[in-house]
Amino acid sequence: MPEQKRKIIICGGDRREIELYRRWREEGLEVKLAGFERASYIDSSCGLAREEDFARAGVLIAPLTGIRSDGTVKALFSAENFSLISCLAKTGPELILLAGAVASPLKERLAEKYKLVITGDDEELALLNAIPTAEGAIQKAMELSPATLHGSVCLVIGLGRCGTVLARALHGLGARVRVLVRRRESAAIAFSAGYSPYDIASADEALDGADFIFNTAPALILTADRLKLVKKDALILDLASEPGGTDFNAAASLGLSAALLPGLPGQVAPRTAGSILARVYRRLIARTQEEQRSH
Repeated sequence: MPEQKRKIIICGGDRREIELYRRWREEGLEVKLAGFERASYIDSSCGLAREEDFARAGVLIAPLTGIRSDGTVKALFSAENFSLISCLAKTGPELILLAGAVASPLKERLAEKYKLVITGDDEELALLNAIPTAEGAIQKAMELSPATLHGSVCLVIGLGRCGTVLARALHGLGARVRVLVRRRESAAIAFSAGYSPYDIASADEALDGADFIFNTAPALILTADRLKLVKKDALILDLASEPGGTDFNAAASLGLSAALLPGLPGQVAPRTAGSILARVYRRLIARTQEEQRSH
């Protein structure tokens, strides 16, 4: 990353953003935090952003979980709902804004005023983030179930970046892995890896007898009708971004154990997750600064 003459402010997030802040501070970057006033181990005198810091900010970083339609972001260490819009109102021109995603129509408005970079679209970040996400899902499964993964029937819905890593790890633990996919190519990959592939038309069959169900697909797959086919003692872990791919109201009414698990990397492996963010965000900021100079 070229030398920073203007501040970087990390706005909201969880423990991985704290690790990102620490790493960059150690590397000598001028970086501050906003929305972390409840993080007792952050020195508020030098670590938390003030009004004058926003005026000098060249980069604002919103969490990977994204910016909601009301302009707020997830901020686990904030004393109140954290408004990124309020932060942006304090900044100057030519600001680079990094965010995992932005709700419409706010996305269009922000893109008109700032140099908006959607970090959730970055392939390197998605591939690297799949590792702590998959490990975190397995950790949660072990914590929440009285049964071992070894010898169990595990259904992984979706064979994208996270689904691929997760299915491989479950297979390595001795689980009998089923994979529910839409594309023939994905079914072939699953078969070649030793999993049992099912297409979406065979979803009912895939669900039958599954002990653990991991959803990675950002679409409503586990509908009320399909949930009726799930074993009463099965565990459903939804790893997709909010609102997930599970009808959680139906799951509750059926007495099923189902959990939405967003932001797993920040919960189970913040050090690794923070190092991933540092690596990828450096590249994205440097590339965007180069684009600004060329214009």
